[in-house]
Amino acid sequence: MNNSQIRYEIFLKVAELGNITQAAEALAYTQSGVSHAIAAMEREAGCTLFHRSKFGVKLTKQGEQLLPLVQELVNRQHALDQAMDALSNRVAGTLRIGSFTSFTAIWMPRLIRDFTAQFPEVRIELTNGTYRDIEDRISSGKLDCGFLSAIEDDPLDFLPLLEDEILAIMAPDHPLATKKSLPLQELKGHPLISQFQGSDHDVQQIFRKARIRPKAKYILDDDISVMGMVAQGEGIALMPDLMLQTAAFDLTALPLKPRQHRTIGLATLPLKEQTLLVRTFAAFCKGCDYLSFAT
Repeated sequence: MNNSQIRYEIFLKVAELGNITQAAEALAYTQSGVSHAIAAMEREAGCTLFHRSKFGVKLTKQGEQLLPLVQELVNRQHALDQAMDALSNRVAGTLRIGSFTSFTAIWMPRLIRDFTAQFPEVRIELTNGTYRDIEDRISSGKLDCGFLSAIEDDPLDFLPLLEDEILAIMAPDHPLATKKSLPLQELKGHPLISQFQGSDHDVQQIFRKARIRPKAKYILDDDISVMGMVAQGEGIALMPDLMLQTAAFDLTALPLKPRQHRTIGLATLPLKEQTLLVRTFAAFCKGCDYLSFAT
């Protein structure tokens, strides 16, 4: 990777995170190295690309004009690098993967370790986000693939890998905590704590199919906050089992009636647009004995 490519990668990461220190950590560069790269781009452009303040950095109008062009250039260079490797059937290069919090915490460390042990010339770049974030980034070329829950009518290819049960969670002293399972219709009579739209796709899909419109007592921005409020007796929430494995709260989890699941898998561009590296990673995930799709 030449100096210009490095600068462009740095420019995109700083624009994404709005923070030079965080961008340096994400790219495994020093903070001064990132600052120098941005300064060099600004000298080359002949204008200021970022507004700097004690709260971080933000693109100037000139920086915003440059952003899509730099993104397209980086995407094309990334595709070219992978195509060159594919000519010799060489599995190498940078694989940009999107994931969501609970999957990242439970599965990604082992996946990355095992995959890079088998293919040591591959570098993994991991990005966390919501399902919609991941889909958009794959479609726009910012990510090569991503783990998410199956979404209906989506243009991306989806390889199902495992099923994750969605449970009703409540404080141990909640009146419903002694039940063996919780009928969906009973949710209507109890305060519900949920996440902001975009982070609660699986739960909202359950409500739509059951034709339930529960009234949320609180709408919070992350799973940890939801579980914390539930543990304090503020209401009930629906939560995937995978997320509960990362929690340290004292909660009672009940299966729903009928039982509900989300399907977790790997989203990619359609097969004809996939690179050798993406196809290799997809095949690797499909063959992992610890990622099994329950039919």
